[in-house]
Amino acid sequence: MNTLTQTAIILLFASFIISCNKKEDTTSPATAQLVAGVNEISIDQTIEGKTVSRKVYIKAPTDLSGSTQSYPVVFAFHGSGGSGMQYLSNTTLNQLIDGKEFIGVYPNGHANDGSSGGYWNLGTEATTADDVEFVKLIVQQLAKYPELDTSKMYAFGFSNGAGMVNLLGKSSDHFRAIAPLFSQQIISTGNLTPAKTLSVFQVNGAVDNLVPVNGGTSKVGEFLSAENSALNWAKTFNCSTTVVQQDLVWKTAQVKSYSYANCDSSHEVRYMVALATGHGFGNQEVDNILFTEIWKFFQQH
Repeated sequence: MNTLTQTAIILLFASFIISCNKKEDTTSPATAQLVAGVNEISIDQTIEGKTVSRKVYIKAPTDLSGSTQSYPVVFAFHGSGGSGMQYLSNTTLNQLIDGKEFIGVYPNGHANDGSSGGYWNLGTEATTADDVEFVKLIVQQLAKYPELDTSKMYAFGFSNGAGMVNLLGKSSDHFRAIAPLFSQQIISTGNLTPAKTLSVFQVNGAVDNLVPVNGGTSKVGEFLSAENSALNWAKTFNCSTTVVQQDLVWKTAQVKSYSYANCDSSHEVRYMVALATGHGFGNQEVDNILFTEIWKFFQQH
């Protein structure tokens, strides 16, 4: 074998070794681009052995041109039989988003029968979807958008959606603060240990016939009382045992507020009971105050 041939073999072998040792760079996910207004994406998830495509609506400001801002993210979880689409017409949320306060993420629940309305799986709903996994898949997709600051994510939910944000608060580390509205923790969620400390803004109706403020069993689950649900969070996060009480007036609603401060990492647990109120305010002016107060609370954490 001549010298030229030997050299060629050596170079070929070296090239092979370098190729074998070269690793694909997976640290930077492919980027995606949001458009102004409503963005609709689909997340594929395996449910009972079948691939199901689930919709998520992302509401961005109507003016994104030339913006280099990275926005906080607020998830909204609808109630039983609802859709994430219902939040696209929420006046207060749209004003905050168009004011470039945050970007909204509105997922759809799932129904086993394929109906248009969806549910969040807490154990008794008409769905077998793993919704904790579903939200994890959404968060992985959101990381691809440079417009989103996924280190500042928050979530609120109504009724069944409130139960979902409680479950996510215990079963994931996605959110800095959550706001469960008109549902406290179910017993099984209360028994979980959270992955990290977060802040909680809980709202209940004093005469709610679906989710009883004093806890117990209803047709939608078995609940801690509103107070014990808040205390469950507060004790877990080593909050002050001294509760700060306030009487608030939100237009036509009388609200009693109870706050546990000085929690780990400067977090807070606050729960409010709306007097003479059932399962929701049913008043646009009061709802506007509610969503404004939620965003103020989120900004503090």
